[in-house]
Amino acid sequence: MQSLLAIPGVQSVCITDSTGGLQECAGPGQPPDPAITVLAQATFTAAAELGRRAGAGECLDLLQQHEDAVLYLRGLPRQRVLLVRCLPSVDPAALRHAAARIGTTTSAPGHPAPPPPPVLDLGSALHAMPAW
Repeated sequence: MQSLLAIPGVQSVCITDSTGGLQECAGPGQPPDPAITVLAQATFTAAAELGRRAGAGECLDLLQQHEDAVLYLRGLPRQRVLLVRCLPSVDPAALRHAAARIGTTTSAPGHPAPPPPPVLDLGSALHAMPAW
């Protein structure tokens, strides 16, 4: 995670489990709201399904350019997802290179994962207002 945080423009790096629960988070900002992590997991799952149905194979990563931020999602083993929030000026190649080195475990200092959030279904997550 430290290699990602060292990239200019990276604001936070988080790992979610298969349900969108926060496992690990590092960076100067607060950990994302549970609705954000659930949506990140759902977004990556939908992209993976699209790739399979289109015959393109598994989704490796997603880079989303928004008005005020870049969101980067990368699949990890055991259906986990790496979620990186960045400023729009971030270097996508550096981001992808550093994220590819994130292995099956991470040991970087960061925010400890909070207690498990209440279970949110996708409908609740879609109607939640992001706190970013």
